[in-house]
Amino acid sequence: MSRIVLTLDQIRSLASFAEGEGQPAYIITEGSIPAFEADDGSVVPEYTGLIVYSESEQSGVLQLADQ
Repeated sequence: MSRIVLTLDQIRSLASFAEGEGQPAYIITEGSIPAFEADDGSVVPEYTGLIVYSESEQSGVLQLADQ
């Protein structure tokens, strides 16, 4: 099993995200999100690192970038 270490800032980001999303549980994993065009037309760059999400298709995804 690999160890995942969160900084205090990452824990705060996760807590804020969880409170806003309101899901009962979240998954933390390492992965990649390809670059994409946002609804407002801006380009969101590719992200590789820690990702937090729930099993709900209605919920968002949090990128836990090193801070």
